[in-house]
Amino acid sequence: MLKTDVQLRFDQLVTKVLWPVFKARGYKKTGNNFRYYDPLGWGKIVNIQKSAFGDRHDIRFTVNTGLYLAEADRQWTGRIAADRFLEPDCLIRARVGQLSGSGQDVWYEFTEQTVPEVLYQQVERDVVTYVLPYLDRMVSADAIIQHLLAKRQPASAQAISTVFACGYKEQARQWLADELATAASRTHRQQMESIKAILA
Repeated sequence: MLKTDVQLRFDQLVTKVLWPVFKARGYKKTGNNFRYYDPLGWGKIVNIQKSAFGDRHDIRFTVNTGLYLAEADRQWTGRIAADRFLEPDCLIRARVGQLSGSGQDVWYEFTEQTVPEVLYQQVERDVVTYVLPYLDRMVSADAIIQHLLAKRQPASAQAISTVFACGYKEQARQWLADELATAASRTHRQQMESIKAILA
């Protein structure tokens, strides 16, 4: 089936507008994913996610980012995706709306009425302004861990145990103690309790 003009314009955004920016930084492209992986066990990814509610004539999409640590993958899945990791494999995930600081989830839309150049400029501006500065700061596994410790997000058992496994034992123990002291839900408390023995 031939692609619609909307589909072709979306493809143009991915391959001609966004991809060159990431290619210049050493990323690899797979479909709508731009992935950077370091053999030392960390990586970062950008995923252009289409909404499940669109169609061939109306494509809504957003920009997801992920920060990958092989140690987190190994601990919680028993495997390491390494240079094949995807955004859902990442310990730290954020969308362009979060990175902008607006607190709003941002979705872009391509329809038959969309002026392609205007949307291209908007998406490219948001990627250059919010996504690239964030990802460019992540130059090592340690940089990712430091970011995790500064933000404490996600506040998950996986995140805390990964910090511990990467050598930040006292910081991990303190983070766990703080989570246990402020846990608002029974489920969260149980998750935190589940790693107390690991961090002892």
